[in-house]
Formats: sequence, C-alpha cells, structure tokens
Amino acid sequence: MNETTERIWSAALSGTLPELAARMREEGMPGDAEAIVLGTVERLERVRLVTDTGPGSASLPMQLPVMTTVAVPCAQCGPGMRMLARVGLVLALGVMRLPLRTRMWLLGGLRVLPLAPPGLVASAATAVPLIRPSWWPGRIACMEVSLATVVTIALCGRRAHWVLGARRMPNEAHAWVWTPAGAHGLSGRDADDERRPWVGVAAAPPVNPHE
Repeated sequence: MNETTERIWSAALSGTLPELAARMREEGMPGDAEAIVLGTVERLERVRLVTDTGPGSASLPMQLPVMTTVAVPCAQCGPGMRMLARVGLVLALGVMRLPLRTRMWLLGGLRVLPLAPPGLVASAATAVPLIRPSWWPGRIACMEVSLATVVTIALCGRRAHWVLGARRMPNEAHAWVWTPAGAHGLSGRDADDERRPWVGVAAAPPVNPHE
C-alpha cells in the first residue's frame, strides 16, 4: 500500500473522499484525481478494507512476525505427512484455478478448526517442498506452496493461515503460512528484513488478533 492508497483508504473510512480528491487536484497530482480515487476504492473493496455496507477494516492485518520456528529434518516428515502433503498440493493447485475472492472464502471455513501446534506446521511446511513434482508444467511457487501447506494442515484437522503480503523499496509480493507461533515461507531471498518488513495484506482464514 503506497502513500496515495493509504490517504484514499483513510478518507474512505472517514467519509471524506470528495475533499481528498479536491486536495489531490490542488497538489497537482497527474491524471484524473476522481478516477484515481474511485479506482483505488474499488481495489480496497475487493480486499474488504472498504465495504459498501460499512466502513470496512480500520487496519491491515497485524504485521506478521519473522520465521521463528525451524523446519524439522526430513527424517521427521514421515510417509504419512508426505502423503497428506501430496493430497494437499493437488487440492491447492485445483483451488488456485478459482478467483482469489473464492479462494479466500473457502479458506475462511478453516476458522472453526483449532490452531495447529508449531511442530505440525513445521512438518507440513517441510513436507510440501519435498513432494513438489519436477515434471509439473505449471507454476508451483510461493502462493501454491503456502496454500498447499495450509491445506495439508487442515487435512490434519488443524488451522494455519494463508497470508498474502508485500513489502516496499523495491515493491515485492509474497505468500506464506502463519500461526501465532511464527511464520513459514520467509527464507532465502524472501527472508524478512527489519528495514523492509513484510506486511500481511490479506489472510485466510482471517487472523484473530486475540489468539
């Protein structure tokens, strides 16, 4: 979310969009200020930060922590977990063909499950990359791997959160798995950086800040 989007979001929550559009014109913003405002509001509505029935969310999901749990050794990812990971990956690849809004709605149903313990999350997060087929012709990157991990955990009757996020300078997008115990999927090139922290933009199921 850049500075202009943040201004428009705040104005939408406070009901001062016309005043903001007028200020943007006075500031010499290039382009049609009203069109920029309306287009941004439409994008905010798609992620439920603004709604047509109320003010929407007054804050982004909490900034999620750096990865604090360590992936378990391969020896601890037994055949049972790898089999679940295969099923989870197949289901995730199917779900990825659906619109994003539908994916988030489907994952919202996982809110009824109890939170996954750190060991289970680490085991699933390790198992999914191990079973990723090299022959698959399509994309299997951060979104698919993290979604498959969340689905694998759900097959165990537990809940983790699929998080879509971004960071700035330069702008990057990423997807990872989160529970209150920590995040998985922030490593290597995508490791968290205190100078440019990853910020969760959308999470499914929604994160309960009181957990």
